[in-house]
Amino acid sequence: MGHLRLGLATAVLASAACGSSGLNTRDGGGGADGGGGAGGNPNRWTGTISASINRNVDVLVMIDDSASMRNSQVNFLTNFPILLTSLQSAPQGLPNIHIAVVSQDMGAGDGTTAGCDNDANGTIPAGDKGIFQYTSRFPGGIDCTSNSLQQGQTFISNIGGVTNYSGNLASVFQCIASLGENGCGYEHQFGSVLRALGADGRGAAPPENQGFLRPDAYLVVMMLTDEDDCSALPNVALFDTASNQNIASQFGPPGSFRCNEFGHLCSMGGGALAPPSRHAPNNDVNATVDYDMCTSNDSGSYLISVKQTANALKALKADPSMVAVVAITGAPTPYQVHWKNPSTADNSCGAASCPWPEVSHSCTAPDGSFADPGVRTAQLVGEFGANGLDLSICDASFGPSFQRTGDLINSLLGPRCLPGRIGLKASTGEPDCTVTEHDGSVSTAIPSCVDSANALPCWSLQTVSTCASGQSLAVTADPNASTSATITYDCAKCVPTPAGDCQ
Repeated sequence: MGHLRLGLATAVLASAACGSSGLNTRDGGGGADGGGGAGGNPNRWTGTISASINRNVDVLVMIDDSASMRNSQVNFLTNFPILLTSLQSAPQGLPNIHIAVVSQDMGAGDGTTAGCDNDANGTIPAGDKGIFQYTSRFPGGIDCTSNSLQQGQTFISNIGGVTNYSGNLASVFQCIASLGENGCGYEHQFGSVLRALGADGRGAAPPENQGFLRPDAYLVVMMLTDEDDCSALPNVALFDTASNQNIASQFGPPGSFRCNEFGHLCSMGGGALAPPSRHAPNNDVNATVDYDMCTSNDSGSYLISVKQTANALKALKADPSMVAVVAITGAPTPYQVHWKNPSTADNSCGAASCPWPEVSHSCTAPDGSFADPGVRTAQLVGEFGANGLDLSICDASFGPSFQRTGDLINSLLGPRCLPGRIGLKASTGEPDCTVTEHDGSVSTAIPSCVDSANALPCWSLQTVSTCASGQSLAVTADPNASTSATITYDCAKCVPTPAGDCQ
């Protein structure tokens, strides 16, 4: 990776393995074919990058605080320092970081469901309303007096070592992120994240959240949850318990299976997609039904669309590749429905007792915690391609998950991969590239460091571990250039010799 030298901003381009043809989501390349763009030379790599390295990242952490989440929260908070260690180990050190915490609790229905505030059928935010959580609920032995945000601060900020908290960053996070498990059981993970960022079409983010989202910063959304998203659209009565009390009612008996029935479409043995059924075969309480190919019912009229949620997050940035989503949750498979005896007398199906449906857990952790199939959550992560991570909440330790998350963030902030290795000049064996800085109407050629005898600015081939080839093109640009300055590169493609090198 490039470093700041003599006050010069350094941009880094990293090349992928020789012969690679596809662009990754963070490439600095030109056209979609990886060949220099429409009308470009098919033997050249071309592209444009910013003249400076962007080290700003905003991390929004959504923590499920519903019942059964305590053990998972402990695992999450215990291992969170691994993420910070990963970020601090990058060549440039800890990025200029904001970290905020939000719960999934947005209320549900008319307020008659235990733990769920009245949300006026989704027309107004309820519960925690997408507001950042910044005071300790369950410190768990951590000194939350010495490790705390400054008065009036609602999220963590560490910009170039200037902080808005006292004590240790990891401990401050552990204090504000210990949310407990008293939140609404109808989880609105997507809705809470969108409200927190002012991306749900309901106007600006809450006043407490202002200043967190920086226009030039990368955005990373992390979600910890043991159930799938159940963010309802406005003006739906999905959570009604006054007139929906039994198996024959419109939304079925009270319970989270409503989120499955009206939020998912599944197949049985490869058949047509349909909502998972609430009705037990032959009203047999011991029956089970296995489903496959489950997906979000985005064409339904009850839950917010996964695709629209992804688009709303991407729209927060001029460059959608500046957004990443990480979920620690239940795997979307296996997907099985079982039944239980009704919680209240129910003979509405015509039987003496009508079994009530439940979705089976898709995984169980060594500590006894568990998770249900995260169909919609996994689908949201998938909308972000290489910028998405779908990780298991049933792992004994979230340490490896935090390491992978740190690697992802470091890759966003680090060098951008070219579609293939750079070719060499036959005469000198040096990289065959033309590099130019553009600042407004002024364009300045930047020589290689070999040609300029290391006089700056110049560019050079360096070693970097985040791309397959291990190579990068580091460019030191004009320190007086504006923040909108860009660098274009035009490099020969690698042509391997029989020995495997480029010529």
